[in-house]
Amino acid sequence: MAEHPEFRPATFERIELGDMTALSRYKFLTATVVPRPIALVSTLNPNGSVNLAPFSQFVILSASPPILGIVSGRHPDGRKDTHSNILRTGEFVINTVDEALAVPTQQSAYPFRPEISETELLGLGTRATTSVAGRAVAASPLAFECRLVRTESFGETATLIAGEVVAVTARQGLVSGHRVAHDKLRPLGRIAGRDYCRTGEVVSMPPDLDAAFAALGRHNQTGKVLP
Repeated sequence: MAEHPEFRPATFERIELGDMTALSRYKFLTATVVPRPIALVSTLNPNGSVNLAPFSQFVILSASPPILGIVSGRHPDGRKDTHSNILRTGEFVINTVDEALAVPTQQSAYPFRPEISETELLGLGTRATTSVAGRAVAASPLAFECRLVRTESFGETATLIAGEVVAVTARQGLVSGHRVAHDKLRPLGRIAGRDYCRTGEVVSMPPDLDAAFAALGRHNQTGKVLP
């Protein structure tokens, strides 16, 4: 197949990550790995109040069993409150963030004292969870209730926190079977700094896009379709 003219190489330059400070590296990586789904994580503080903190990314680690991961950095004085709460209770809720939650999500990133409840301070209502201790954010369209599976440290400051999804609750009419109405979910994506993006415009591929490759599929090696 002839090279598509739109895919011809341009002029590139090498970016030296090793020459950056740790903070600059963080800012560069979060500005280039975009957009990222935001996890607005609610946990229980030691005094029983609800702690809320945004994480600018969460990832699917496994589908069977369903396991999601968030990455926790460190404050200058130690672990983030969310991280400490998860280690203590073994449970947390990942609340998805839609466009309406943009402002309180940004505000909840402020490093409040550990005993302060961000939900109360920011006037965010909460709702009962079904399978873990704690509360979900009432304004969030969908929430994953998670139990801690394990943590794994990477580098100098990052800890991956993996949690098995033991329950999912969604706003009425949002989910049908395994399908999600994204026009109702209206997820907000993280770009960098205080910049976010909407996902209103969806690029859909035609169903016959791969028809020309049928003879090249792996199923032709064995006579059956491989996973």
